[in-house]
Amino acid sequence: MSVLSEQSVRPDEMPSRPWVEYQLLDEQGKPVAGSAVQRADYKNSPIYRAAIGKGSPRAVFRIPFDRDPSLAEHAFYLAGTPGLQEIRLNGSIVQPNVPLDTRRGAADGGAVYYILPKNLLMLKGNEIQVFVETQSSVLPLAAFTFSAPEDAAKAVGWSMFFDSTLAVIASSFLFFALLLCSIVNWPPQDRKRIRALIGLMTIWMVRTYFIIFQTPFEIPFLVTYSAYYILESSALMSIARYIAIDASLSRKWSTGIAAVWALLLTFSILTPIYGFFVGPTAQATMAYLPLSLGVISAAVLVLGLAQLAASIARHRDGRWIEKLAIMLCLTALFVDMIDSAFQLSIPFFPELPLTFYKAVPFGLLLGLGIVASIAREASEARRTVTQSNEILAARLEEQNAKLERSYDAQKQMLQRQVMLEERQRIVRDMHDGIGGQLLGLMMQVRIGGVEKKQVEEGLQSSIADLRLIVDSMDTAEDGLAETLRSFEHRVRAQVEAAGMTFTVAHGLDDGKPGPGPRPTLQILRILQEAVTNAMRHSGAQEIALESRYGPDGTICIAVRDNGHGLPAEIRGGRGLASMRSRAEAVGGTLVIDSGDSGTTLALTLPEPQ
Repeated sequence: MSVLSEQSVRPDEMPSRPWVEYQLLDEQGKPVAGSAVQRADYKNSPIYRAAIGKGSPRAVFRIPFDRDPSLAEHAFYLAGTPGLQEIRLNGSIVQPNVPLDTRRGAADGGAVYYILPKNLLMLKGNEIQVFVETQSSVLPLAAFTFSAPEDAAKAVGWSMFFDSTLAVIASSFLFFALLLCSIVNWPPQDRKRIRALIGLMTIWMVRTYFIIFQTPFEIPFLVTYSAYYILESSALMSIARYIAIDASLSRKWSTGIAAVWALLLTFSILTPIYGFFVGPTAQATMAYLPLSLGVISAAVLVLGLAQLAASIARHRDGRWIEKLAIMLCLTALFVDMIDSAFQLSIPFFPELPLTFYKAVPFGLLLGLGIVASIAREASEARRTVTQSNEILAARLEEQNAKLERSYDAQKQMLQRQVMLEERQRIVRDMHDGIGGQLLGLMMQVRIGGVEKKQVEEGLQSSIADLRLIVDSMDTAEDGLAETLRSFEHRVRAQVEAAGMTFTVAHGLDDGKPGPGPRPTLQILRILQEAVTNAMRHSGAQEIALESRYGPDGTICIAVRDNGHGLPAEIRGGRGLASMRSRAEAVGGTLVIDSGDSGTTLALTLPEPQ
């Protein structure tokens, strides 16, 4: 990445002269009295460093060159030079002494190029004069070359892309990642790590702005120097703090990181103060600050990369992208710091200086990495929740099935218990009712006080009652519709044997639950009594049994005949009163309508549950 970026921001075959001449200027832009033309040696920053004179922060650099006959046009390319004021070709102004639209940050100035007028060019002995003003302890002139305008324009375009466009994109992603980290409701175990990430991204954004973008006011060099190294050390120590939190290191590590951080901040503040009082001669002492940062960054790099790599291999969670972005930023920060301390060239490319202030756009990778990590964690969390929901749904379905089986078993047991209790009651009724009736009949037969017809009627009544009991027990579980069909089948033979017609109209639904054995027995007794009375006393030719649902969901059962009505003694007798009592016992009502055209007995039962 360094090779590609350094090659792209430099025109092809850009030479580096070992030195250029310069002369100090006074406030009016004239050579300082008594000052001679001096040499500014090329440093691998890459700039030509010229020592300023006392009270003379200005200088003019003189660059001789010959016209290249192979080029149709000549362009003068100049990398970012802080304090660039004016450019002249053979004494004529190319760039006038007006305020330039340059950045006033730590990386002051941007790459520029000027197409040199042909009428001012000579075949040999041309000279470019570059006027520079600075606040620093040196007068810098950035690397330059003479090339075709196309090469120079391309280099300037790439320089603007790295220095401005990419930095804007990086800051945007960092800001988005900051918002994302701030609004997410993180679990307690992640909050300390997220706070460290928020601190790192905030520092990196401020660092990007300070290094790349134009400040709204002029900043003195020593203030710029101090602020730059405060931000550099803060970025380095915030990465170290993130690594310590990720590795769950003991409190003494956090205390140690905070102590080193405080020491670096103090050093970054005191060093420029010392330079302010001592002056340019303090430059050698001020060089210890970037050297110290370079050494500390090397230690953080070795330990940090090892810890982060081990964490990625050990945990294999969704944060490996985030950790990889931290590793890249740590590496870029380290290269930036050792470049500031030692002025290195790119390994295997000695002609390319390592100007790694372009490490600033690595904030793009940091922002992208954190956003991607959060997205991956969210995806994994969603997948985990989905899987958990599926497991819970399966377990819930299994538990519901168990509960349903248990409920069905308990329901069957309860039904059996109810049936058993009902049968026991019926047995008691049989014992007390039929048994008592037969016993009384037997006693009357023994004493000889009963006629044969009475014996026959008593036995027939007992048999009928016994059949009702059997029917109620057999059909109670089937439902009332099935019970009425069974009653119809048994009664039809009796009615027809008496010379009457028996018609039936069933209107109840099959499969509906019945009221139970005991209520069913009471209903059958009412219907049996109604049919018996019709056969004995009505003088009818036809008896009808009807069943239907009422408008309010009730059940209506009626026994009709076309006879001459019930006798008075029957209407007021104990039989009808007993029938009404049985109807009330099952929650129903019994209405008897008897006249010359026949008798209708209507039994209304509540809606079955």
